[in-house]
Amino acid sequence: MHRTQHQQEYNLSRDMSLPIIRVHFLNKSRAFRVLWLLDQLKLDYEIVPYRRDAGFRAPEELKKHHPLGRSPLLELEDRQTGKKKILAESGYIFQYVLKHFDKTKSLDNEDIDKSEEIQYYLHYVEGSLQPPLLIELLLSIVKNASVPFPFSYFSRKVAEKIGEKYSAGELKSQLNFIEGQIAKNDGYLVGGKLSAADILMSFPLDSAFNRQFADPKQYPAIEKWLKNLKTFESYKVSKSKAEANGEEF
Repeated sequence: MHRTQHQQEYNLSRDMSLPIIRVHFLNKSRAFRVLWLLDQLKLDYEIVPYRRDAGFRAPEELKKHHPLGRSPLLELEDRQTGKKKILAESGYIFQYVLKHFDKTKSLDNEDIDKSEEIQYYLHYVEGSLQPPLLIELLLSIVKNASVPFPFSYFSRKVAEKIGEKYSAGELKSQLNFIEGQIAKNDGYLVGGKLSAADILMSFPLDSAFNRQFADPKQYPAIEKWLKNLKTFESYKVSKSKAEANGEEF
């Protein structure tokens, strides 16, 4: 069915009212989730790609856009004035996009309590979930480091003790919490449907399984949830774009 001239003009007007959106995308970072968020909302955007150096550091070029030189960054340029705004930190980027671009609340929720739950997860992911995962990652690097004996023995023992005393147990508590939330919300984190919380939370949980910090068989709800998320067309579209810009899955 052909769109009427009125519909075409309306859509053009609606699109032109939005800023130009650019994602400053670094490979092997958390930037993929921002692509997925924007694709799920069917927003047009540009990708500005960057590659990590041999030392796994982000290039200095990113610091031209934000002093910390990290990714993701979301750049918004006003179409009339050319004024630019740079947003940093994944949780804040998600919060901003939901507020300003998700007018139908397709990734938010009309229910105020459920909307607040989504906001909670946008903070929870970095405040509670990521720290034990980061420590487990660092400990795994220490355990597998090329260190001569007997130093390798002592470094592994120290790493194992830190994991036993803190990060492994803390991660288990976090995963048990998330497992229960998904199980009671019909396979999603909030309200039985896809939300921004699911998209943002997918990265650390997928990483936990892929890096063998946790056994997926012990968390069947999370495992099923992750598999389901990867069936969304927006995920596949974003994955294709990310791979074209240096990401590996």
